[in-house]
Amino acid sequence: MVWEEPMVTNTDKSFESDSFKELQLLQSWFSPSFPIGSYSYSHGLESLIEEKIIQNKSDVIEYLTGIIFNGTCKNDVIFIKCTYEGLELNDYIMALCASKERKIETLALGNAFAKSLKDSWKFEIPGNVAYPIAVAKAGINFNISLKNLSLFYIQSFISNLINICVKHIPLGQKVGQDCIIETLPKIEKLLKDMKHFSMEDIGGINFFSDIHSIKHENLRTRIYLT
Repeated sequence: MVWEEPMVTNTDKSFESDSFKELQLLQSWFSPSFPIGSYSYSHGLESLIEEKIIQNKSDVIEYLTGIIFNGTCKNDVIFIKCTYEGLELNDYIMALCASKERKIETLALGNAFAKSLKDSWKFEIPGNVAYPIAVAKAGINFNISLKNLSLFYIQSFISNLINICVKHIPLGQKVGQDCIIETLPKIEKLLKDMKHFSMEDIGGINFFSDIHSIKHENLRTRIYLT
């Protein structure tokens, strides 16, 4: 059997394109090595796992579907999009946080992201900024397309939650990859829907996630900060 590789042309040109530089930058910002400490936050998942509400792959996919279409992911892409359109929404996001820990999470991630940008990328964002706002401000400054920025942001967010399930349920690496594969078309649909979203679409019905972000505050033993 002979394996036939597809022909690729103009490789030198593709490496010089602006889109290549954009992808490099996004890969850096949303890499696990970018020092924002996202692995320390479970978004209430630790409490859901502790109460055995999320125990297997099916539970994880159901939870992530809610987060993507009716929770944090949907709201965050709207916040990012509207920031690109010139709205200032930081205080609005703070007011919408469903719990003390949700506020801690978005502020801690936002401030850590902003600090790294200032220290290493020489771009300064005002302090006490929500994570999606910090990301959007950086995207605007570095001329990143809204679609690509939103894709990397949501993919990173979901991958982090799946990684928590892999370690804390535990699920296992193979099942974790299966979860990632099953969420890819859901993320794609969210980003296709994004062009129709406005501030009127802000909201959520992900009550289990919100309630358990509150319950997490009183867990006797905690691995994650939220």
